[in-house]
Amino acid sequence: MNEQLIKSKTIKVSAQRHLVIPKEYYEALNIGEEVTIELHEGHLLIKPVIKVSEDFAENLLEELIAAGFSGEELIAKFKEVKQMVLNGEKPFL
Repeated sequence: MNEQLIKSKTIKVSAQRHLVIPKEYYEALNIGEEVTIELHEGHLLIKPVIKVSEDFAENLLEELIAAGFSGEELIAKFKEVKQMVLNGEKPFL
């Protein structure tokens, strides 16, 4: 995910409770067709839904093994990289 700071913006909420995500936010987060929205300590948290293929875990394990990981280190790295992908970040091995 792009970590550069984007200034805050004020946006309007329609009578139907719709809002428009500013283009630069939309692009920076690589938002697709869906987002999740959470109420967190008096704030709305909007996050893109990251869709992964059915064979995602197998492909990730193959890549980690090819990179030389094994045993407990493999498990720890798998969890770390999986979470990065689900957060929309680009993992590094």
